[in-house]
Amino acid sequence: MALTVVTVGVAVTIAVRAGTGEVDPAGLAVGLVSLMLAIAGLHQAAFSQDTDTAGLADRLADLVRSREENERQRLLGGSDRTINVEFTFRPSPAHHGTGAAPRGTLEEVATYYRALRPGRLVITGAPGAGKTVLALHLILLLLTDPDRAPGAPVPVRLSLSTFDPNRNKLDEWLADHLTRTYRLRPSAADALVRARLILPVLDGLDEMDASETPGRGSRAAAALEAMNRYVHGTTKGQLVLTCRSRPYATLAGADTWAEDASRIEIAPVSLAATKTFITARTRDLSRWEPVLNALRAAPAGPLARGLSTPWRLTVAVTVYNERHDDSWVRDPVDLLKPTLRTPEQIRDHLLNLFIVAASSAGGTTAPYTRLQVHTWLTVLARYLHDNTTSARAVAGRRLSGTDLVLHELWPLTGHRRARTVHVLLTLVVWATADLSAALLDDWYVYPTNVTLMVVGSLLAGIPPWPVPSRLERVTAKTPAGRHQLVNGLVGGLFWGGLIVVVDMGNVVGLVTGLVYGSVVGLAGGAMVGVGLAGVLSDAPEVRRSHGNASPRGMVRDDLVTGFATGLVVGLGFVPFYWFALGPVLAPGAVLIYMLLFGLGGARTLALLYNRLFRCGFRGALDALFRPWRAFGPLFRTGAGPALGAAGVRYTAFLLCTRRWWSSQPLPWRLGRFLDWCCDAGLTRTAGIAYQFRHRELQDFLTRGPIHHALPNDPASAEIPRP
Repeated sequence: MALTVVTVGVAVTIAVRAGTGEVDPAGLAVGLVSLMLAIAGLHQAAFSQDTDTAGLADRLADLVRSREENERQRLLGGSDRTINVEFTFRPSPAHHGTGAAPRGTLEEVATYYRALRPGRLVITGAPGAGKTVLALHLILLLLTDPDRAPGAPVPVRLSLSTFDPNRNKLDEWLADHLTRTYRLRPSAADALVRARLILPVLDGLDEMDASETPGRGSRAAAALEAMNRYVHGTTKGQLVLTCRSRPYATLAGADTWAEDASRIEIAPVSLAATKTFITARTRDLSRWEPVLNALRAAPAGPLARGLSTPWRLTVAVTVYNERHDDSWVRDPVDLLKPTLRTPEQIRDHLLNLFIVAASSAGGTTAPYTRLQVHTWLTVLARYLHDNTTSARAVAGRRLSGTDLVLHELWPLTGHRRARTVHVLLTLVVWATADLSAALLDDWYVYPTNVTLMVVGSLLAGIPPWPVPSRLERVTAKTPAGRHQLVNGLVGGLFWGGLIVVVDMGNVVGLVTGLVYGSVVGLAGGAMVGVGLAGVLSDAPEVRRSHGNASPRGMVRDDLVTGFATGLVVGLGFVPFYWFALGPVLAPGAVLIYMLLFGLGGARTLALLYNRLFRCGFRGALDALFRPWRAFGPLFRTGAGPALGAAGVRYTAFLLCTRRWWSSQPLPWRLGRFLDWCCDAGLTRTAGIAYQFRHRELQDFLTRGPIHHALPNDPASAEIPRP
């Protein structure tokens, strides 16, 4: 308040001494009103928070159910037929939960889980045993239960490969996942986690370390310790965990396990279950009779062990039930060939055919050749494998061994290449766009502008992990929506008034200045405030959730946000350029600002807005008098959104994977390719990340070579078999 009084006094003094000829009264009035509204908005923001956790939980439950229904269908190969796997209870060395029955099945897993006290379940089994499918089945049964109480805990599946227990608390990581994946405001996500209205379903404890026998110093052991510290009141907090049997047994042998949890182990698929599954998934059981007879004759032979998991059975049924032109492409009798002598050979045989079948599903022409699919997926699999085996960390972040996030894939090309290309790309485009202003104005201004562009491009490109931004629809139907609307209008009016005060001066007269100030300061400012306050403020909590975030949509939304911001700001400057430099340059101003903001140029603007509105004016003054305190964290951590920077970083990464520059080629439209792989059953989505359909598929591709045939080479129609 003291700063406000001083600012108003100084502004009035300047206006009186300078006279109306040197200061635009309308612009000054708009600026002062905007400042007062900003103070009011800051005061309101300090006392406004969302406390309806039960309502948030119910809305989140609908989002989770929709996402996991689609994911389950993809995991089952587009079918709703699954194997009713059986599991048995395995007691922990000590401190295990109560209420666990000796045995259970997939169809009964929800009833089994509800009987546990506390609700902590560990699902173990062999590779491909169906741990993820069982966890998904449990999630959907809990969410679709007709007796589910309003505001009940929401099961949310997370990949443990992204959890760094040495840097993050489990609560913080859960809240961050809700914010990134389901676009909840951080305050709402924190409230849900604190109220224990989130049931974490933690998938892939065994994928946190490269070794199959992790010890006490492993990431998996640290994650288990974090889970043991996850409490709800006087008891352990509810959670569900999946892990392969061998790594979990090794951890238990090292005195580390999930305390107060009930561990179950999925049994191998029985012959009866195999026959039931094949019967349900095929229309001609006679084709499979030789295979079933071989399984009966040798229930412990290589074929039986090679087909003992739901995953491999699903792959076998998928590749051998493929039809082209009303005829079968392959015969299941091929599984009995004498060359397939071990379970591993049967596994690799099925996985190779699985990629081939996915590239020509239904006999239609796929948008990619088989060799392209194999090559590109191999590049990604090798990258994930290297992250796991070498425990790679870049700029303070541990790289995942399973997740492919498009705007965070740039370390694949090295620690510096994509970031350098990002800076150069931004600088070249900005400098080219500003040539029009130099030609129509004065050339002496151009070097100054280029210098500022160099600084701006460094601000946009040096931070290692750009934060994607997104425009959100604003609604006044809810308290949170009304709060966002008011906050956005305050911010928009502030910037609208700032444009008038800084740029008008003596260019136009009093009447024109009044009209211009009203239009730009109110209408233009309101446009910016309503649509863009959430991204300009560097405060994700002002964003509302309007659905799930898709991996490919994150990059697209970030670029759209940047260019839309530039369009609005550019339109705000059009009248000034129209009056000052003529009508020819006015449309060019729109293009310049679109490129400026669309390529991440709003980072400095976002930082300033954040200092004024989110840190308070004391923090703003502190930042002004100590510039490094404002920009130091920006360089180190990339804090704050650079509008469009995540999308540009992704573009720079794609430039670095061209065949003429890289030995690890990838397609130009990588997101579109991975979406196609999801539809083909080769990959899946997990939040904002892509993952391989199964770890066995990822490991299979890692063992194969990377081929470099030309895209139109006829030889690329087939994949060399290992």
